[in-house]
Amino acid sequence: MAPLIADLLSRISPAAAMSTSLLAFGAYLVGLVIYRLYFHPLAAFPGPKLAAATGWYEFYFQYWLDGQYIFETERMVKKYGPIIRVNPEELFIHDPEFYNDLYVTESTRRTNHYDNFAQGIGFDGCHLLTVEHDLHRTRRKPLEPYFSRMGVSRLQPMLAEVALNLETRLREYAGTGKVVRLDHAFTAYTGDIIGRMCLDTDDPGDRFLSREDFSADWSWIMQMIVRSVPLFSGFPWIIRDMPASEKSEERLAKEAQLLLGGGTVTSARTISCAAYYILTRPDLVKNLGEELKKPMAEWPTRVPTWVELERLPLLQAVIKEALRVDFGVMTRLPRISPDVQLQYKQYTIPAGVPVGMSSYFMHTDPDIFPSPSDFIPERWLGTINPLMNRNFVPFSRGSRTCLGSNLALAEISLVLAVLFRPNGPKLELFETDETDVRVAHDFGVPLPKLDTKGVRAFIR
Repeated sequence: MAPLIADLLSRISPAAAMSTSLLAFGAYLVGLVIYRLYFHPLAAFPGPKLAAATGWYEFYFQYWLDGQYIFETERMVKKYGPIIRVNPEELFIHDPEFYNDLYVTESTRRTNHYDNFAQGIGFDGCHLLTVEHDLHRTRRKPLEPYFSRMGVSRLQPMLAEVALNLETRLREYAGTGKVVRLDHAFTAYTGDIIGRMCLDTDDPGDRFLSREDFSADWSWIMQMIVRSVPLFSGFPWIIRDMPASEKSEERLAKEAQLLLGGGTVTSARTISCAAYYILTRPDLVKNLGEELKKPMAEWPTRVPTWVELERLPLLQAVIKEALRVDFGVMTRLPRISPDVQLQYKQYTIPAGVPVGMSSYFMHTDPDIFPSPSDFIPERWLGTINPLMNRNFVPFSRGSRTCLGSNLALAEISLVLAVLFRPNGPKLELFETDETDVRVAHDFGVPLPKLDTKGVRAFIR
């Protein structure tokens, strides 16, 4: 039998073999498309046929057009309705009333992460991207005490030290006529804070703020990660509280990298956005200064607590509005209900199907936020529409809500108070306009135009 098969194979030319393989592959693709369009469990859901047939539709908008699929999704919602099939395996919903039904706590039901959503970025095993609900809980739980309100309150001396370092560095530019990239400075500020927490970077030579250019090149961050041994030495209790199976050096390295990246970029973006809009409005600079005059009167001898800063209505309105227009994490965040089906209006969503929603859609609803593209912190003052808080989801919600939300709010509150108090550094924008902060691309983290020169300023 074997000689017969070998003889038959020898009679097939390479060209014929290639043609046969291509035909077989083509037949497979045709069959796959037919299945996805007509027999797949999601075949009845609205959306463009091309998106249902192939993931290359999303790939084109996201990679070839540089993070534009969120805006294509917006167009699709306007055309097909509030629930659409955004790729062969995934649904997207735009309906603020459904948000709390999708992003639930573990007391309501188990929630899995969608594995394919973040494949290939190299952070497999970290708590954020852990697929299975119970394992995610196991990995997240040891971290929670250090990012809780109480845990962040204990970090106040460290936050104040880093904020003072930032102010000192900015004042070095006063009167020099040199342009400062504020966005780089704020990235250094948030990077130093999260770096001290999870990488024990107490050596001043390792701080981002200590570098002349505020560590503009992200390679400095990667170098810090590589150099920081042992990992998590700043909080050894985190490792002690983890099961032995979760203490591998590789997994902890990925956890540290994710915390450093996630704890740096998003908060820095929000601070940059807030600073830009404040500096474009002299009335806002004046009113913030008046509000901050008393609580910041003895800075840095006395540092106001986070609770004190939370009581300042205009400061918090500015922060909320910056988080609203900058979205936090802009991209859709798919969740899977592994055990029970979900019901959205007349649509029954099978268990195991990833369903996502986005802060971009929640924050730009004109019925809730009139003139949604405009930065209007005053909308958060006085008696507000309660639906504004319902739609305000920069940190998502549910059992997989952002771990670092308390830290972000505390560090943003403090740095804005330091910079815009009456005796703070005098900042003046230089050749910066709204396109340098307005979101134009969704790479998970929202970004402005790709050729931006950043938020630039003189220190007077």
